[in-house]
Formats: sequence, structure tokens, C-alpha cells
Amino acid sequence: MISGKTLLPILMGAALGAAGWMSREGGDSTSGLERQLEIAEEQLVLLEQENASLRAMANGGSKIEVPAEMIAKVEKDYGVNFLGSPVFHRTSSEELALRIEAALESKFGPQGIEDRQEAYRWIGWLGEVDVLLEQLVAVRSVGANAWFDESTSEVWLTERFDLKNITDQATMMRLLVRILLSQHFPVPDEYPGDDAARVREALHGGAASGAETRYYATSALGMGFLPKNDSSATTRLMLTLSDFVKGLSFFSATAGKQFADTLYARGPEHLMQVMRNPPAHTLGLVSLHKAESSGNEAFAEISDEIYLEESAGYLGLLLWFSQFGDVEKAEQLAQAWRGDRYVLFADGEASSALVWEIRFQHADAANAFLEIANQVCAKPQDARHLGVRRLSATKVRFYNAASPLTAERLATED
Repeated sequence: MISGKTLLPILMGAALGAAGWMSREGGDSTSGLERQLEIAEEQLVLLEQENASLRAMANGGSKIEVPAEMIAKVEKDYGVNFLGSPVFHRTSSEELALRIEAALESKFGPQGIEDRQEAYRWIGWLGEVDVLLEQLVAVRSVGANAWFDESTSEVWLTERFDLKNITDQATMMRLLVRILLSQHFPVPDEYPGDDAARVREALHGGAASGAETRYYATSALGMGFLPKNDSSATTRLMLTLSDFVKGLSFFSATAGKQFADTLYARGPEHLMQVMRNPPAHTLGLVSLHKAESSGNEAFAEISDEIYLEESAGYLGLLLWFSQFGDVEKAEQLAQAWRGDRYVLFADGEASSALVWEIRFQHADAANAFLEIANQVCAKPQDARHLGVRRLSATKVRFYNAASPLTAERLATED
């Protein structure tokens, strides 16, 4: 295989030769040379990407040796042992994104991502140009040199991962905790719903991030090392993400880590106890209140074909409120969540409608939702029919329909 360093002079020589031939033929030698050099650089980039992929393929499938002392420390810190040897594979950066995309599509099932894309847009979490799958993949892959696959409890490392670096050593500690917790508390056979799945991700991810932070702290004490904040790629990514996807990501990094750190400080046994019986809703990660399940509440009956039926939970409500006011006020209102359900269903032969019903702890929060939703509904809509109504003192309904008949039905029926 010709290396990039070897190939560049060859490509440049070919470019110069071609430019010389063009010059003899009477062409514009300067523009011809510039174009040939551009082609050479493009081919070099492609070759480097191919080499990275081939190196990853050569290592892919082979297990990466993990230092025994790291395994022993994780087991000691969390009070449980690995049920099987941690598995780490190699892959390329390009392949990593493809693996993440495939895992997300598999997690949500056929049409699951597409249905959420549509539902999130009708609720108002996503804008017209936001593409949910692309953003979910990007937030997990851009700038990443490793990824934990929760479906297999295995890890994929890119060609940039090097255990000689303290930063990657800290990452290894985080990944080992993810594997350990996943082995003892695996993904449920039946998908529990989006809100419960977000609780699990935040709890597992937060506990693992705690191990990474403690490793950095130990390194700082021992040798004065502090991780560099080289986040240019991440910063650029954040500018392109919807507030909704950013909010989902930050929830694990903030609320999840804070919750897990608090439990860990009391002793690993407290963390393991919660892992065995985690909060049923995202509200449980930020409040001691045991929120009632939305399954106990009667919601609108939909006779049309249903595409998606889910709960937004405290987190979804928080991210909805956050679009229209300060974060502190949005947090206060979202903590009044006591149950919700939204349904995406067929509305005509080629469109869909959505109805979202929410029950609040008190009437003030319901009033705030109604006030904001009425403002949203008053804005001009492109062939959509939006509305909001109060069902009781603490319960509201928001709907977004394609057909005026569907909108009328949702506006009048209980």
C-alpha cells in the first residue's frame, strides 16, 4: 500500500507533468496547474481516509487488551465484578458514524426515527430543516474516538484512540463503567418508552462520566495533568444542532452525572440499588417526587391508524417550555409535570396529525402552557391546523392536524 507521504509527490509530479503538457498545447498553464494540484490534494485526502479504514479493518474484530489494573479499579470502585471480559474493537472514524446510525435505527425499529422526526416537528421540538437522525448521529460521533454500543455492551475505538494519552485513559475508565453497568443491568428486552430510556442513558452515562472525572482528578494530583479543552469540532457542531437534541445530550451530562455522583458519594451500594430500581421518569432524576405514571391517566382515544405513541416526560416538557422563556421559569413549570401522552396518527391518505395531552400538578402550570401554546397557534401555519384547549383545571390538550375536520374533532371531543 502506498503511503500518503509517498503518494503526494507522485500526484504532484503528475499534476506538474500534466500542466506542462497543457502549456505546450497552448492552454492556461497557471489555472491548469492549480486545478491539478487541487485534484492531487483531494486524492490524498481520500487515500488517507482509505488507509485509516483499512487499518481499522485490519484490527476490527480483534479484542483490544485492557490493562488489568483498570479493570480491577472499576470493579473495586463500583463494588461488582465484570460478568465477562470487556470487549473493545477497532474501527475507523467514518465507520463509527455508520455503526451509530445503524444502532439508532435498530433501537427505534422500522420507521421509528421517521415517526419521531414528524412528531417532534408537529410538537415544535424540531424545525423544518432539522433532521433528527443526522443530529443524533453527529452528537455521538463528531470529535469522538470511541463509542459504547448498548445493544451489545461492547465498545468501538477509532484509529485515534491511544492508551498512552491520559485523556484516552480517562475515556477507557468511562467506557469500562458503561460495560460493567450494562452487563449487570442490560437493555430491557422490550423498549420501555422514550422517557424511561432517557433515564437509563442518563443514569448509566452519568455514573460512567463520574469515573472519568475522578481519573482526571487523580492525574492532576499525581502529575499536574489537566485535560485540554480542544473542542473546536464540538463547538461547531453545537451551532448546528436543534435546542431539543442539545437538551437531550446535556441532560445526561448534567442531571444524570449529578444524580449518579450524589449516589456514589454515599457508597457504591447506593448507586447499585438505584440501578436495580431506577426512576420511572426523567423527573425522578431531578426531584425526589415520585411522579405518577402517565399510564394511570385517561387520554384521548384515537380511532385512526396510530404511527407513534409516546410520553414526552418532564424532560420533553422542559425542552418545550425552554423555547419560550428563561431556563429557571421553564424548570419550575416542567417540574409540575404529572403525566402526558402524545400520539402521531394518520390524518388523510398522505399526512399525519398529532395530539399531546399533559396533566400538571397545579393549575398555574397548566395556565402557563395554555398561554404559550395559544401564542404558537396564533402564528401563521403552512397548511396546518393548530389548537389548544383546557380539559380540566390541571390538564391540557395541544393538537396539530393536517385536516380541518380532524382539528375540529380534537377541539370539541373529550
